[in-house]
Amino acid sequence: MSEVLDNLIREDSSFSEAKFRSKVDNVFIKLYTGVMKQDLENIRHFLSDDVYEKYNEKIKNAIAANQIQIYDELNVSDTNIVKIEEFEDRFEITVSLLTKYLDYRISKDTRKYISGNRDVRTEKRVMLKFSKIKNAKALGNARKCTGCGANIDLNKNGVCEYCGSVYVLRDYDWVLEEIDD
Repeated sequence: MSEVLDNLIREDSSFSEAKFRSKVDNVFIKLYTGVMKQDLENIRHFLSDDVYEKYNEKIKNAIAANQIQIYDELNVSDTNIVKIEEFEDRFEITVSLLTKYLDYRISKDTRKYISGNRDVRTEKRVMLKFSKIKNAKALGNARKCTGCGANIDLNKNGVCEYCGSVYVLRDYDWVLEEIDD
C-alpha cells in the first residue's frame, strides 16, 4: 500500500490521510442526514451516480410509505483506510467506518414512531470506496463557477446560486463510488 500511497502523493501533493479521513466522515454524515431530510441535493456532488440513485431510491420508498428514516445521534467513532489502489486513470481508496446511531422510522404526518430502535444505538461497520481521477484539476482554483465565475460553496450543494451551473466534483476531488452499509 505504501508504494501506491507514494504515487498518490506524487500525483496530488496536497493529499493528507487525516484530511481524507475527515472528508470521508463528513460525506457519510451528510449522506445519512440527506436521507433523513429526504433531500440529497447538498451531498449530490460528492456521490457517484450509482450511490446517488441507491439513496434516492431509499428516500422515494420512505416518501411512498409516508415515513421518515431517522438516524439519531449519528456519529463516526473510527475511520480507517483499508486499501489504496492505483489504476490507469484513477486512484481508489477503500475506507472502513465504525458508525453509531439510533435507527428508526417515524410517520411523516404525525411524527410518531413506526419501527426500528430508538433506545439503543446501532453500531455498524460501513465500507466506502472513493475515487479520484488522475491529473485532476487543482481544487483551490476550481471553486469558481464555470458558467458565470461566481464562488461556489462545495459544502452547501455544489450548485451556483447565481446561474444554476452544477459543479462537477469528479473533475477535482474524491467522489464516493460505493457504500456497503
